[in-house]
Amino acid sequence: MRLRDVLEHPGVPLPVLAGHGELDRPVARNAYTTDLLDPARYLAGGEVVLTGMMWRREPADSEVFVAALAGAGVAALGAGEALLGPVPADLVDACRRHRLPLFAVPAEVSFRDVTDRIDTVLWAEREAGAVAARNRRRGLVARLAAGADLAEVWPTDGAWVLSCTGRIIVGGPLGGRAASGPPAGPLGGRATSGALGGRAAAGRTVGSPATGGGLTEADRVSPAASALGAKLAAAFLRADTLPARCRIDGREFHLDAPTLTPTLGGRFIACAGDGTALDELVELAALDAARHERARQVEARLADRLLAALAANADPIETSAALNACGLPTTGPHTVVVASFDTTGPAGFGESARILGRDRAVSPKLHGDAAAIVEEMVAQAGAAVVAADGTLVTAVIAGTGVLAPLRETARRMTSVLRSARVTAGVSEPATNVIGLATALAQARHAHDYALEREGRVSVVGCDELASHDLLLAGVPRAVRQAFAERLLAPLRAYDSSHNADLLRTLQTFLACDGSWTRCASAMHLHVNTLRYRIRRIADLTGRDLDSFADRVDLFLALRAAS
Repeated sequence: MRLRDVLEHPGVPLPVLAGHGELDRPVARNAYTTDLLDPARYLAGGEVVLTGMMWRREPADSEVFVAALAGAGVAALGAGEALLGPVPADLVDACRRHRLPLFAVPAEVSFRDVTDRIDTVLWAEREAGAVAARNRRRGLVARLAAGADLAEVWPTDGAWVLSCTGRIIVGGPLGGRAASGPPAGPLGGRATSGALGGRAAAGRTVGSPATGGGLTEADRVSPAASALGAKLAAAFLRADTLPARCRIDGREFHLDAPTLTPTLGGRFIACAGDGTALDELVELAALDAARHERARQVEARLADRLLAALAANADPIETSAALNACGLPTTGPHTVVVASFDTTGPAGFGESARILGRDRAVSPKLHGDAAAIVEEMVAQAGAAVVAADGTLVTAVIAGTGVLAPLRETARRMTSVLRSARVTAGVSEPATNVIGLATALAQARHAHDYALEREGRVSVVGCDELASHDLLLAGVPRAVRQAFAERLLAPLRAYDSSHNADLLRTLQTFLACDGSWTRCASAMHLHVNTLRYRIRRIADLTGRDLDSFADRVDLFLALRAAS
């Protein structure tokens, strides 16, 4: 509402005495009546102040009074003439100096009449705005129901749908200069419309086809956008309840989601500014999620069929049909990822976590879904189908270059939850359908190997492992430990009682490819001393280190024990 709307409202005229060029000022609040000389502490800004001028003892008081009003950001001043007569010139001059609109309230007009006039105009404008908002919401809902994509009805600025890692799903550039083409998230993923439910289906096709793998420069965003997205995601996951509000880099954001509490692996809405549109945006997101639920159920069944075909090493024609049904290309390359997400660490969800360099508390109500988490991890890698199989989640991705983005996304997730651990194995690219079954086996073995590693992020690529590591990863842990113990236990026992350093001698000898001279030099021993130790190792283990087969046994025992 503008000040002009109040002054021009039907009724007794309210003469304007100062600020004729300021009549288009917005009036955001109801009238406030005061006769205090300095009422600034009671003012919020945007209101019309009415006064009977009882505060005026001398002309200089007008400057004090008007300066206080101008500093508080009021919209205008109305001076009543019922008690003290016409408005004095010093008050008019003070209002002109401070560019504060001043109007007179004639004796026959009460302050109640002026207040009612302001209330009437405000109510009419708010009602018109509410009607327009309802009509707009109905129109947006109708467009979604008619098949429009969520991105088509989403605001172009000031609101975003983000993933739990801060990747933009829907919305314009989050910060810094945007790359050309569709908006991209902090990790480089294209902005697309997606369902916003808290729990992902067991199988789901995500992303868009990528034939070359990796990401082009046009897909990347500024570091400022990446940092802001990560901070918003951390604030979302810290929230105990929704909606939540946070202030980041001097900007205020309102956060909400279709779920009642933050969901790890889910998506959320961030709205900059006052958040007045947040409810409407959440409603759109929830409708979009409901619209996609039936498709998710179908995709889950298709993903399970593809995984079953790969596990059974099915006929290439059957595998190609399963790929095609999931929306993946039937020609390579494809990459397979097998992952698990463990949140059973000692810290627990409610413990303090180190987030963005400061101690923050992660919401104790935070929960997540392994399939949804892995879906987010592979979202930027290209077209992918994600299927859950017990505690493991398998993703088949059309493209290559998966390893580095996967590690980065896993790092982002575990930076929020101190107790979480992400473990994943990545296959070598399968150039054709026939190689997909082998790729699945490679990813599973790499995942088994990753489980043995330390750290909260253990993502292992098949090409990073030597062939014997993959072989050992496919052997049950108990079998590996028993094999290593049978060969190495006598050496440990002898070292413990004689301090003979036989175990380290064996490791160094094999690392030197059985070279007596190099091994003796590395251990600072005489060659005869080294020969004595090697004979003792042979006696205790029953293995001849001159035999290649026996050397392999001892080498694998050392690797299995490490």
